[in-house]
Amino acid sequence: MEPGKDFNLTVGLRIREIRESGRMTRAQFSEKCGISESFLTAVERGCKGITSKTLYKICTAFDVSADYFIFGHEGGFEADMLTEKASTMDKPFREALTRIIREYVEVICTHLHK
Repeated sequence: MEPGKDFNLTVGLRIREIRESGRMTRAQFSEKCGISESFLTAVERGCKGITSKTLYKICTAFDVSADYFIFGHEGGFEADMLTEKASTMDKPFREALTRIIREYVEVICTHLHK
């Protein structure tokens, strides 16, 4: 996808998804990121694009990778957020989390194929 109005809208919708998943108003989100509420509204609607500085502010405030805003992922924000948080864990915790998820997925897949 080439950057342009469609790209701005896609990024804006991803920002909105993050805001709504945190159950935040535009005012709360704007304050946390250090941007104006009117600017956030224009970004979410795809009317304005964001700078790398604004992207950095949002990524830092919400512990989200910039890759999500630019490329998106099939799993959506929630999966990306969990992956990001898991990657910051100490190795023993990451390994335990991996085992738990693997076992859970195996149980679910077994029940789905019955």
